[in-house]
Amino acid sequence: MPKCLSDVVETSVMESQHVLSGMTPDMRESQGVWPKLLAELVDVLADHLEVDRQMVSEEAMAQAQDIIVVIAHHLGGRSIYLPKDDRLRRAIRDAAIYRAFDGSNHLELARRVGLTTAQIYNIISVQRRLRQDRGQVSLPGF
Repeated sequence: MPKCLSDVVETSVMESQHVLSGMTPDMRESQGVWPKLLAELVDVLADHLEVDRQMVSEEAMAQAQDIIVVIAHHLGGRSIYLPKDDRLRRAIRDAAIYRAFDGSNHLELARRVGLTTAQIYNIISVQRRLRQDRGQVSLPGF
């Protein structure tokens, strides 16, 4: 029985679609293949899909594993901060406001979410900066 994910696939070329296709159902359910935090994330996601999305248990588990492998593939090796509760809701709200903003609907957005237009403009400014920072490479000394 494999002890870790790298026993199942070559992780240096870990493309998400190849990782899970190389795993048998026994491997997918083996606690040793999934590090503790990833296993916990898979369980939380599978429970959500099963309960809230009415997914069959086996399908929910397979989908949860697929999602976690994609996340691990893209964020693996990085320390990330996941806000909780109010901060998470605000971050999601702010991203939704930014996506809904068309350049002239600040009053409508303010009314819809219960904020002032100044707050809407501030959110748009912060979200725009976040997206620009994500797409730009920092040069040393600048």
